[in-house]
Amino acid sequence: MAAELKLEANGEGVWLSAPGGEFSQDDVSQDDIYNLLRSHGIRRYDLKVIEGFLHSRTGEPCRIAFRNPDYEKAAKIAVSLSNENMTASVLIEAPFFTKPWPTESEILRALKEKAVVYGINRDVIREMLESRRCEEYVEVAKGLDPVEGKDAYIEYYINPDKPFEVSGDEKVDYWSRSMLVTVHPGQEVAVKHPAEAGKNGMSVIGTLVKAPTVKNVEFAFGEGLARSKENPLLLISTADGQLKNQKGKLVVLPELDVPGDVDFGIGSIDFTGAVAIRGSVRSGFHVIAQGNIDVRGMVEGADIDSQDSVTIHGGVRAMGKGYVQASGDVSVNFVDQATIRSGGNIIVKNAILHSQLYARKSVIVLGSGKKSQIAGGRIEAGLEVSCHVLGSEMGTKTEVVVGLPPEQIEKRRILQNEIKRCEENLEKIDPNLTLLKKMEAGGQIDDQKRAMLMNLTKMKFQLQAALESMNIELKDLEFQLGSLRDRGIVRVKEVCYSGVTISIRGIFYHVEGECKYTSFIVDEPTGTIVLRPFDYVMSQNKDA
Repeated sequence: MAAELKLEANGEGVWLSAPGGEFSQDDVSQDDIYNLLRSHGIRRYDLKVIEGFLHSRTGEPCRIAFRNPDYEKAAKIAVSLSNENMTASVLIEAPFFTKPWPTESEILRALKEKAVVYGINRDVIREMLESRRCEEYVEVAKGLDPVEGKDAYIEYYINPDKPFEVSGDEKVDYWSRSMLVTVHPGQEVAVKHPAEAGKNGMSVIGTLVKAPTVKNVEFAFGEGLARSKENPLLLISTADGQLKNQKGKLVVLPELDVPGDVDFGIGSIDFTGAVAIRGSVRSGFHVIAQGNIDVRGMVEGADIDSQDSVTIHGGVRAMGKGYVQASGDVSVNFVDQATIRSGGNIIVKNAILHSQLYARKSVIVLGSGKKSQIAGGRIEAGLEVSCHVLGSEMGTKTEVVVGLPPEQIEKRRILQNEIKRCEENLEKIDPNLTLLKKMEAGGQIDDQKRAMLMNLTKMKFQLQAALESMNIELKDLEFQLGSLRDRGIVRVKEVCYSGVTISIRGIFYHVEGECKYTSFIVDEPTGTIVLRPFDYVMSQNKDA
């Protein structure tokens, strides 16, 4: 246990002692004595006497200094401001131990003289006085720091610059995903988070410390976008289209412009408007659009589907994969091992090789000379098939079907089968219903059979309603097909080779030898296909 040190002052000087008597080297150190003297304001003393006191270890009083009024100073209070007047600290220079310590009021007065009026902590001042902390600066006042506000910012729900993000463990279908961003009317694109003003602070000398100025930001948008009427801070799409960043401004473009190929760099496309592709469409990808699809390059084994028309400048080489489909016309340079369906016309500049083509109206292959050839596969058209060359010198099996729209024929077949199925089900229901009704009339029916009676009655009404609807639809369809029965022509400007089978309105003709500059039509009196010149005009076909 450390020895207790004691200081006394009388007319002869300042005395140091250890009232407890002898002490060991571990009980008292030279630093202990120096700290005691400093805390009592004794700044001049005899070092040799102190060393002798420590060496003797007796604890007997030793005079370590003579009394000198010049050195027996009163306490001093120093005030320091720092951090741009945001803090104030006080240092007490200890008084000679016979002189009084400063009071709280004196410290407050010293602070006031330095203009310190804000953030004063009296508890720290009292603790400083009670513990006689001296010879060091103690923070006794702290200003109020300003609170930074928040700048306004735009949060993008849909960001055209970051269209596709996945987590590390997420599985990605790289063929189906799209790197192009499309939006629909009413879709939320971005929201503005308004600026939040900061709060001003106060220095310890009572001056205002202003919070940093916050920055505002506004939406930058153009066509196809607008602020929401319900929430002006919300940006929504007003049109279908591609969301794009044009020089820092968001716009919705009604036409999708693909600068290169549709491949892994772009991904598949499903768009509400027109699509223009400056490159090719690679195998395994799809392009679906409600508007026109225009492909400057090739289409490989991909799926192309338009609610309008399709134009393929480079041709289709599908290797038996994928398809091209349009509600309107399809225009293409050449077709090789592909499937094409059109609600209008299919117009091919060069050859159609080993492909399946289905056109509601006509298939026209009348480009540059002998390259405008149909060889292999099956061609179906509602009105007409025209080409320079049909078949090949090798006798390649080629089928041409004209006169009835193939999809309508298929639709009729499905309707007829469905009507037959409903009629068969009705025939099965009627005997059971008759039996159950007799049992009910005779009071011989239980709850289970009554539930069966109700279910069969409900089923009968549903089948009858479905039959009525399908019969009306079939009647309309038969009328449409009937209006086309007297149409259909196959035209070959150069040569038609053997191996070609032509079907017009269900009547077949097998080409046995070469035919040149020929049209194939149905002769109504005989009900057979006959040959006419290429430029033969059918009166019923004038509006085709």
